[in-house]
Amino acid sequence: MAESSDMESLQESFRKFAIYGDTKATGQEMNGKNWAKLCKDCKVIDGKGVTGTEVDIVFSKVK
Repeated sequence: MAESSDMESLQESFRKFAIYGDTKATGQEMNGKNWAKLCKDCKVIDGKGVTGTEVDIVFSKVK
């Protein structure tokens, strides 16, 4: 099933971003800095339509 492998791939990507730069992180939760990095690396932040500030606001409201 493609859905299962897609979900596993998504979860692995989340874990990698969640532990990036934090030796104590478990990979179960993500901080705002790593969320912003994920958005930047995935080209969600383009500086015009979506800015870093907007990504920070979304993170704050959802967490």
